[in-house]
Amino acid sequence: MKTDLFLFFYSVCKAFLPLPSLEAVLVPLVLVQPSRAFLLALISGVGTFVGGAIGYEIAFRAGRKSILRWISEETLAKGEALFQKHGILAVILGSLTPFPDFILAYLAGLVKMNRFLFLMLDGTCRMIRSLLITASLSAINQFLHLEKYATILSILLLLYFLIRSILKKKRNH
Repeated sequence: MKTDLFLFFYSVCKAFLPLPSLEAVLVPLVLVQPSRAFLLALISGVGTFVGGAIGYEIAFRAGRKSILRWISEETLAKGEALFQKHGILAVILGSLTPFPDFILAYLAGLVKMNRFLFLMLDGTCRMIRSLLITASLSAINQFLHLEKYATILSILLLLYFLIRSILKKKRNH
């Protein structure tokens, strides 16, 4: 139960704050609890949906100043241009890939994309992404028995995402 609440809370926060990728938490949990992979995917999918809604609302109401705390003006301008040009496709591709959740939600709110459309596209695609990750891990685990190495793999994965996040922050400032 505590694990589920932690995963949900992290998923919500990850969708509107610049935290390490959701995979940093989801993958280790699936490796340790492979029989709960589907439930963990559902929890993370719902969490990113809620967090995406929060990020959207922050940007929709607070505007540019809300997102400029996290990214540079140049990055924001590029994101806005891509978002304005591709709209729905940007949400779908951004939600299915490791593209930072929080930027996607903020951009959608900033350009005043239809709220319902954004939430449905983003929520559905993030859920699909979580299901694909957990299904892939489950399939790989059948052959490699990764649960034996779950602790080591989890620590390595967490370190990777933390280092990657720190390096990105340094490049953006």
